[in-house]
Amino acid sequence: MAWLIKGGWVVTAERVEQADLLIEGERIVARKPGLATSSADVLDARGKYVLPGVIDAHVHYQMPIGNLWTADDFYTGTAAAACGGVTTVIDYAEPLGSGDRLEEAIERRLEEAGEKAAVDFSLHLVLLPGHEEDTKALQAAVERGLVSFKIFTTYNQRLSYTAIKKCIQASQEIGALVTVHAEDHELVMSAREKLKAGGRTSVRYHALSRPHEAEVEAVRRLIDIAKECQAPLYFVHISTAGAAELIASARRAGLQVFGETCPHYLLLTDKVYNTEDAPLYLMCPPLRTREDNLKLWEVLSEGYFQVVATDHCSYTPEQKLSGTAFWDTPAGVPGTETLLPLLYSYGVREGWLSLPQLVQVLSTNPARLFGLYPRKGELNPGSDADIVIFDPRKEIKLSAEALHSAARYTPFEGYTLKGYPEATFLRGQLVYYQGRFLGRPGQGRFIPGKLQI
Repeated sequence: MAWLIKGGWVVTAERVEQADLLIEGERIVARKPGLATSSADVLDARGKYVLPGVIDAHVHYQMPIGNLWTADDFYTGTAAAACGGVTTVIDYAEPLGSGDRLEEAIERRLEEAGEKAAVDFSLHLVLLPGHEEDTKALQAAVERGLVSFKIFTTYNQRLSYTAIKKCIQASQEIGALVTVHAEDHELVMSAREKLKAGGRTSVRYHALSRPHEAEVEAVRRLIDIAKECQAPLYFVHISTAGAAELIASARRAGLQVFGETCPHYLLLTDKVYNTEDAPLYLMCPPLRTREDNLKLWEVLSEGYFQVVATDHCSYTPEQKLSGTAFWDTPAGVPGTETLLPLLYSYGVREGWLSLPQLVQVLSTNPARLFGLYPRKGELNPGSDADIVIFDPRKEIKLSAEALHSAARYTPFEGYTLKGYPEATFLRGQLVYYQGRFLGRPGQGRFIPGKLQI
């Protein structure tokens, strides 16, 4: 099947230009003004932006936590993604325990996703204590196309800073990028115990239970390790001004340190923990202050953060309200479907980002960092025809009723969006158009990565 997208403003990581796009089969075959063909269906994009499909580089679909599962499986999560202009997601292959072989975790996740995914997907590999020493299995994972490893400095699955150094060194040798959830465990546990001792256990104390200092300390120590190893390191979901400034300083010094933040850390604050809906906003790290929001926007606008992702980890309101304290309330919020319109409305329209920067942090940079470029994240001939037609004039008020996540709520309820996706193409197939999802489960493919940094 062929499509001709006519008259739109094509946005890449470098420029905005008026051009047409010709799609044949799954690939883009031409990009220039004045294209014509009698054998293609024509989509009129005049007055609209034509963007590369968004890559949400941090999602958690169909994820078990104890006996609880996230609300979105790979079908509902990726169907919602397509409706928001997201054509590739990167989820996680996570072992069930330290005794679970990495190969088994990968194959299990590929099977789960492959049966249901409605957009393309790749995978990060979670490393539990001891896995970082299994260099044979790590090398096999890289050869399978999993080129990024996720580690933690807190929770039961945390690695010590000594083990993290070994992990970074081993990963560099085999061509993998270490990504890290950075909160210092000792500082988190100290804050938690003080709150518990004082009887302050409700969700309103969540932000205090995971203080700014925990993230800042972990980021500081890990940057020192990356500098010592002369190796790249990627920080997920940065929430604090202090950590953001450390990453910016490291990049100014020439280190290969990469930063990711999320829309909720850019737009929401810890004031929501004083409301009756507080559990709906609980995630880790917690929401911070307005001052943190502004610093994150500043660092993002200056190019020191490379990626904005969502950490989509959805639960229903019933699941979120089932907890009795800040430590047993399910942590996570939905977000993939609203990633692009939120960042356009509050990033581009508010002057923090240019249109090429929007494409950089949502498409091109994650494609490059996780080895999917130039197949993904680009609008050049030969790239996959993953394309979003974005209407900058469409204004809507966000409502969970109009979204597609099985969570049935959005933390951005009532936000006004000025600009919204009109159409989404996945490898040349129209999977979303004017409010309707047109895709199907199993349509998405696993896209193996090959590290390029």
